[in-house]
Amino acid sequence: MKYKLFSVFFVFTLLASSCTKFLEEQSQSEIIPKTATDFRELLMGSGYMGNDEPTDFLSRMDDDVDLNIEWGAGTGYSIVGTATVKTDYLYYTWQPQLADRNGLGDLISEDPASTAYFYFYERIMGCNAVLDNINTAIGSQQEKDRVKGEALAMRSFYYFRLVNLYGEPYNSNPQALAVPLKLNSSVTAEYMEQATVAKVYEQIVNDLKEAATLMDPLPIARRDYHINQPAIHILLSRVYLYMEKWEDCVAEANKVFEQGSVLMDMTGITTGYYLTYTNPEVEWMFGGKSQGGDQTAYTFSPELMSIYDAEKDVRRKYGISDSNGDAPLISKYTNIAGELVQCLRTGEAVLNRAEANVQLGKLSAAMKDLNDLRRTRIIGYTDENIGDKAVLLKTVRDERRKEFFLEGFRWFDLRRYGMPAITHRYQHELGEAILHYTLKEKDPMYTLPFPNSLLQRNPALKQNPSGTMSDRIGQ
Repeated sequence: MKYKLFSVFFVFTLLASSCTKFLEEQSQSEIIPKTATDFRELLMGSGYMGNDEPTDFLSRMDDDVDLNIEWGAGTGYSIVGTATVKTDYLYYTWQPQLADRNGLGDLISEDPASTAYFYFYERIMGCNAVLDNINTAIGSQQEKDRVKGEALAMRSFYYFRLVNLYGEPYNSNPQALAVPLKLNSSVTAEYMEQATVAKVYEQIVNDLKEAATLMDPLPIARRDYHINQPAIHILLSRVYLYMEKWEDCVAEANKVFEQGSVLMDMTGITTGYYLTYTNPEVEWMFGGKSQGGDQTAYTFSPELMSIYDAEKDVRRKYGISDSNGDAPLISKYTNIAGELVQCLRTGEAVLNRAEANVQLGKLSAAMKDLNDLRRTRIIGYTDENIGDKAVLLKTVRDERRKEFFLEGFRWFDLRRYGMPAITHRYQHELGEAILHYTLKEKDPMYTLPFPNSLLQRNPALKQNPSGTMSDRIGQ
């Protein structure tokens, strides 16, 4: 979407910092936002994500990834021991220094602005600047309500990311410290302390509910790169799922369909690249690819690949390309440079609702959602009936894994599933033994450490236990 560009840059080091840090607004064309339209453009430039993803390293940490040790076997070439592989070694083996160094020993977070933490707070500041000023903007109340609703939704989206990176899982320890809550754009002379996981979630829910209240009466706009009403309800259903508020999760998912969202029958597709606005179930596009690093070096785990029907499930058949030999590549994302590739889509509302209904004991409703989704994903699918609650819960969660592989879901889902043990295999150099590194059940590393540069900038931040662990040793 094109904008008449006055650019607004928010220049600051961290929101949680000292009195010497400040927010400076600059405009290349010296235009000050005055109208609701101006503020909507400001929000798009400073509150929305571009085609980047600061947490793509999470794709190296879950159980959907495997080091492709066999790549090039018999050809005289191997990825083992290469700089590409070593760079992501600390993430892949869950080492306590992963926030500060890469596997080559290079410092990666000396500048706080290079961290995911800073990235999300920078956009939160953009949202806050809009929220602080939109009520006095020139424009109709409907125009201002839409801008305010979008800003609230985006702020909640970033806090959801932050609390699931640096706070313990909500269903494990909601009173644990998480991240600071900054809800306005004013400058503070004090270091900001962390709010609890429960408090951050409370703010997320309040922001999303207010966003829905403001935007639901308005016409629904689709495919314009702004978050819309169905996307807000999809996100709220996800938040309630994580909070284990099952009935609220179902209610929010229902609203997605009441607002006209649909499932796309994908069984007739013949190519990948289906995560675009040409897919009618996509309600909002944002960000860049969630899979970091080199796809040849770090590939899909055998466990992930085994749960697909490789010939009939179009998510496997066309979402993963086998054209690269022993290194299958993700192909559900668009291949157009610079395009946004992540999305909120109707499939998530279906799976959120199905999982919540299983937990509520409404197995027939959950089974209907599961069958409805599978009919649109699996060629020639025949409806199933699963009457065992535990089996159906696992089946729904496996379906979620298949639906959202490498879209940034799996690590966060594993946290709320009880933080299960994961093992990754690694070979440091050719000819050496293949070692196995283990993330234990309920391992402290399920809550990421803060980079040291953030702790130095804001002494009120308390390091998570994962940052003080001993090095993890392969066996």
